[in-house]
Amino acid sequence: MIYKFNFRLIFSIIVLAVIVFSCKNNIDDAEVKAANLKADSLSVKLNSPELKGVNALLLKDPNNAELYYKRARVYLNLNQLFETVGDALRAIKIDSTRSEYYLLLSDTYFAQNKTKLSKDLLEIIEKKFPENTEALLKLAELYFLVKQYQKGIEYANKALKVNENLAKGYYLKSNIYRESGDTSKAISNLETAIEQDNKFESAFFDLGVIYACRKNPLAFDYYANVLKLNPGNEEVKYARAKLLQDLGKTEEAISEYELIIGKNKNCVNCFYNLGAIYLDVKKDNAKALDNFTKAIALNPQYIEAYFARGYTYAKLKDKVNAKADYNVCLKLQPNYGPAVQGLNEL
Repeated sequence: MIYKFNFRLIFSIIVLAVIVFSCKNNIDDAEVKAANLKADSLSVKLNSPELKGVNALLLKDPNNAELYYKRARVYLNLNQLFETVGDALRAIKIDSTRSEYYLLLSDTYFAQNKTKLSKDLLEIIEKKFPENTEALLKLAELYFLVKQYQKGIEYANKALKVNENLAKGYYLKSNIYRESGDTSKAISNLETAIEQDNKFESAFFDLGVIYACRKNPLAFDYYANVLKLNPGNEEVKYARAKLLQDLGKTEEAISEYELIIGKNKNCVNCFYNLGAIYLDVKKDNAKALDNFTKAIALNPQYIEAYFARGYTYAKLKDKVNAKADYNVCLKLQPNYGPAVQGLNEL
């Protein structure tokens, strides 16, 4: 049997070994020169005065860990992830006592979609800096993303044990509970997050969404709190309009959707929902067609809008256009049930 080396895995192991065990307090001159030469060329290519400024400081003080960390953050803002990793590693190599250097490296691995490396590094941070709540919360979030909910709760609780006032800890727990189907605990943790931070916009919004799903008007209060914090939040304005629609407050919903469209003509769901209102409630097929057509123009893959427009054509006895829209649905999604039924009923 011929074995092939997994060079990516080997590199990852070497990187982590350097992070954990390196005790060097300086960087080789050749490495410094190579890194700075590349940085200088990038500063010109990217037209970054900030990068150029850090490079100048590093020329005078090439073993300054904080400068490498600063340059790594500049690289990250410029989306130069490979270079970010290099400078974060250099900073750690010089000074392995600064948790923020490790966290930056972990964030960069995550941005590169190297989630295993990111997780492994966060676990190193947990052991090296056990009181670092940021690392614990990032681990909680990673486990939440891969649906290991119990581990996610465990790490969120570890962070809250260090600092019980961490609003983000309760917010993460609410996401995990909500995703796993325990809405009561999700609500409880969102309320606690707001108790810790009464300007936590996302927590107010999520509570609004939960109550809106229950068609509970209490959602409006939470949406109002979001708009107090961020009057321009288009997402919550749309959510409020949809709740008005779901509660049968048709005229108010129409007004809300039109206000949103007045500022954002690309609100595809606004047009679709207006179409649904005019079709089902107002019985105005012409306006329904117009709004469904606008939704399709904004999103040519919007299968529900094609079906709704086809259904509207069918109501108008326009079998040609109804059939055309139903067939588009079947091209987008073969065996799409509503379209199949619509064709059978023509």
